[in-house]
Amino acid sequence: MRLVDLNPEWVGSGGPGVTNSSDGSPVPRRERVAIDMDCPCGSSSCERLLIAFLNPEDGQPSIYHPRGWHREGDTFETLTLSPSIQRIVLKRQDGTPVNCAWHGFIQNGEIVNA
Repeated sequence: MRLVDLNPEWVGSGGPGVTNSSDGSPVPRRERVAIDMDCPCGSSSCERLLIAFLNPEDGQPSIYHPRGWHREGDTFETLTLSPSIQRIVLKRQDGTPVNCAWHGFIQNGEIVNA
């Protein structure tokens, strides 16, 4: 399966109307700090998966540090993330049961099960 089959979207942060909680200063807009995609587990009850980058394309620090994945590639077709991604979700925030579990890699735009 290819990453493009999972409806990926680039995730940005900051921008107009977003302020720093500590001092109220504006937070500049940043692009491609993460991706959001359908979960590769295949469960229809699973919610989308957000994967944050330790090294966003703009060269600035991760907004999610210290958690995140090292990114190589700049398109969904060439994206490689490391280390592996493991997701286990037993219930949603509202308590609804979910059967979602996946462990694998994104390598050169390909979804690879671990």
